[in-house]
Formats: sequence, structure tokens, C-alpha cells
Amino acid sequence: MSVAQAGPSHAPNISQTPSYPQQSGQGDNKRRAEGDADSVRRLKHPRPPLPPPHVLQALVPDSPAFTELIKLEQKLDWTILRKKAEINDTFGKPTRVKRTLRVYISNTAHDQPWQKSESQAEANAASAPNAESAENANSSEEKNETGVDVNTGKGIAGWVMKIEGRLLDFGNTRLDRTKRKFSTFLKSVIVEFDNREAPTFPEGNIVEWHAQNTTPPLDGFEILRRGDQNVNARIIIHLSHSPDRFKVLQPLADLISIKEGTRSEIINGVWKLIKVVGAQDRDDGTVIKAVGGLEKIFPQGTEPIAFHQIPEMATRFLTHPDPIVIPYTIQVDKDFNFHPKCFDIPFEVEDPLKSKMSSLVQSFEGKEGKEIVQLEDKVGELAYFARDVKQKRDFLESFAANPQAFIQNWLAVQARDLDQMLGYQIGAPGLNGGNIREEDLRRSDLFSLPWVDEAVTVHESARMEQERRLKGSQAQAHR
Repeated sequence: MSVAQAGPSHAPNISQTPSYPQQSGQGDNKRRAEGDADSVRRLKHPRPPLPPPHVLQALVPDSPAFTELIKLEQKLDWTILRKKAEINDTFGKPTRVKRTLRVYISNTAHDQPWQKSESQAEANAASAPNAESAENANSSEEKNETGVDVNTGKGIAGWVMKIEGRLLDFGNTRLDRTKRKFSTFLKSVIVEFDNREAPTFPEGNIVEWHAQNTTPPLDGFEILRRGDQNVNARIIIHLSHSPDRFKVLQPLADLISIKEGTRSEIINGVWKLIKVVGAQDRDDGTVIKAVGGLEKIFPQGTEPIAFHQIPEMATRFLTHPDPIVIPYTIQVDKDFNFHPKCFDIPFEVEDPLKSKMSSLVQSFEGKEGKEIVQLEDKVGELAYFARDVKQKRDFLESFAANPQAFIQNWLAVQARDLDQMLGYQIGAPGLNGGNIREEDLRRSDLFSLPWVDEAVTVHESARMEQERRLKGSQAQAHR
């Protein structure tokens, strides 16, 4: 069993179907007003990107300042995403801080024979010399001699043992700000007493306390017992680690050089040993061979073993860590007895900064984050609304400047769009059997385009290949 180190003594989910966007301006206004369904709508209909800077500058004269803000926002978003990724990566790794748990042991005595004698002598010295006072003193003495309550234990000699502890300050304001009760560091406490045999002392010689979720945290423990003699006690403390720690048994402890650690640390040590000694099979990486000392921990008759059996194999050599054992002698010859030494126990606690980082990440996904996303949606919708208005304005300005040319161009564009919808374009078969429109064949400039040379080459190649095949078939027929 390990002995503590002695130190100096000091006194709701809501499902909602996203609405489809309408074509009218009233539908756009209605969609912008529905801020509560933004998160659901964003999953089905992602927010479109903003127009390019040159288009945005044509739409809004003051867009350069807005573009600079967009760049600044992108840089800020990238920084926030990188920090969130680092924080989320930190959550997956155990962040432990080494602290010191100091334990104090003491006891008090009450209703001991020597205490009663002293109190009686003080009462006699303070009493008056008249007969009435003497009579009252005698009556009080008789009352003290016979005034013992067996049910409550009042007037019976006894003592109270106290086990207290606290976490020492680390010198770091961030770490020292977090205060925890003494019992939160313990899994169980067992106190064993000597020289207390029944029926003189029916309370028992063993006192146990085990941590439960329903019990509130405590700063210490008090044990009340009856007796007028010194008692030797042994305090056994089992620490509560998170995650749980285990003691590594032989021969695994010598192979991985770990005496005590968490399960992940021990499994990691076994894997490092496997890589160092080359126990992993070269042909099949899922097979571990018994070499380099691993034959000492492999089950007999199962050599080699599969890779997924490593945790099960390592668990066979794990046990609960040794408890902290503190000897103490309860003395009843003094009103108060304090152990001349306090006991410092090294302990690892979770870094309190982790909870702050978790709250920071949640703040981005909370009310503030939703408000930022809603504002971004509104900015994107306003930008596209400005683009639509700009297109309508350009349309009307062109028509007002030259109505005749505008109508001719507009009809040509509509005719081209209609031809594309009907399939009368290059690449689709027409009435002439080719891929050229009839209207284009009437124009001589069509045959001056670069595609003519390629078309002639393809046509002549196909004709020559057809003639070659025809001659080959005729020669074969004459044979």
C-alpha cells in the first residue's frame, strides 16, 4: 500500500416544413420576415453567394466599403472556425492539471473523568461559602454523578474523530477560483479502530463511507464514539479519478514501464511496445506475434493474437490502485489533539478552462450565432434584390434611349431562345439531315468559319474508308 507524503502542518426540437420561395416581391418580403424558420430553411435552401465585386459595385455606388467589410468578415470567420476546430480537438484530449490534496486528522474528547474532575473543582472554587451554596453544590454534584442519558450519550465519556481536507492553492488565479468539496475527490473512506471489542463498545470497529450521487459534497467527516482510552486507528482513503486510473500488475508493468495510469495510457503503452519490438505481422497487420517479451502476457495457447484482442489482454493485468493509508492514535487525555503532520496527496483534476471553452463554442451556436446568420441571410437577399432592381432599370433605360433598336434586339434574343428551346440549333439534327439550321445555310459566311476545314477532312476520311472497305470485300469475293 502506498503511504501519503507528509508535509508541514498548518492549522426542444421543432420540425417545420420549409416554404418554397415565391416569384413575386410580396413573397420575398414574406420570406425575409420569417426569421424563426431560417435555420430549417438554410438546411434545405442554402444561402446564395453575394454577386461578384464588379457587379456589386455597379449595383451600389458605396460597395467598395462593403467589399472591405466582407473581406474583414471572411478573415474573422476563418479565425473563428480555426479556433473552434482547435477547441473541439482539445475536447477530445484529456487536459489534466496536477494539484495537491492536503488531509488533516484530529480528535476531540468530551465527558472524560479528568474533565469532570476539573469542572467540579472549578465549580467548588467559584461557589459561595454559605450553607445554601454548599447545599446547591452538593445537589449539583449528585446530579452530575447520576445525570447520564444512555439514549443520547450525554454525560458518557467519548471522543470525536475528524478527517478534513482541501485542495491547496496552485498560485494560478484561474485554477484557484474553482473550489471543490473534500468528498468530491474521494471514492470511499474506511476507518478501522483497535482495542474496541463488544459488548463494551457495540458500535463496531469499522466505519465506511462510499460516494453516492444523492449525497451532498462534504468538507470533512466526523466519527463519534464512546470510550475513555486511547485508540489506534487506520484511515484508508480511495481516491476518485476521472477517468479511472488502474494499477498495472507484473509482468506488464515492467514491459511498458507504467506502474499506474488510465486505461488509454496503458493501451497506448502496449501499442508502443508492439511497434518497438516489431510484433506486428508484416503480411497481415491485424496479427500480433509473441516476441520481445509479449509472450509473458499472451494467454497460453493463443499465440499469435488478433489486433482487437489487445485491450482485453491488457485488462487482465489491471487492478484498482493502492489506497492511501494514514495511521493515527486517538488521544483522550487532551481536549483537542491534532496530528503533528498533515498529508499531501498528489491529485490530477480537470482543467477548469475546458468548461469555459465549451461555453464559448456553445455561444457561437446559441442566440448570438443565430442572429449573425439571420443578418447574413438578410444582406444576401438585399444584394440580390438590388441586382433585380438594377436589371429592370437597365431594361427600361435601353428601351427609352432607342425603342426601335431595342425591340429588334429583344425579338432576336427571344427568337434565339425559342430556337434553343425547340432544338433548332447547331448540334441537333435538322430537316436537311445535318446539324446546321436551314437559315444558316443561306448565308455564305457560314462556310468561311474554321469548322469547314475540319468538316471536309472528316467527310473525306469517311468516304475513303468506305471505298477501302468496298474494295476489300470485292477482292475477297473474287477469291
